[in-house]
Amino acid sequence: MKPEPTQTFSQLLRADNRFTDRDFMKALVMGHPKFKSREADPSLFTVGELMLLANLIGQPIKEVMRVVLAQAEHNPQVAEKSKEAQEQVVGRKYYPRKAKETTL
Repeated sequence: MKPEPTQTFSQLLRADNRFTDRDFMKALVMGHPKFKSREADPSLFTVGELMLLANLIGQPIKEVMRVVLAQAEHNPQVAEKSKEAQEQVVGRKYYPRKAKETTL
């Protein structure tokens, strides 16, 4: 079993207690329900949104991504979605793809 992450995404956002939910929602241009659902499962944020949040809170993007990935690893819903996506991928029907011959 993997160890629990030392810091959650919510704790990272509120580390210095400088910003409110309203500040984050205004910066991300999203409403309260959407922000709260993404805060609970930060893997739903886009990379661009995470970069914006990292700049806002003054943290390196690598640290923010590390916290998000650590939290996602411990989320059973994310693991289930990942497993389902892997099962749906079939790949090419005819592998390897052969180049078409051209006539001149």
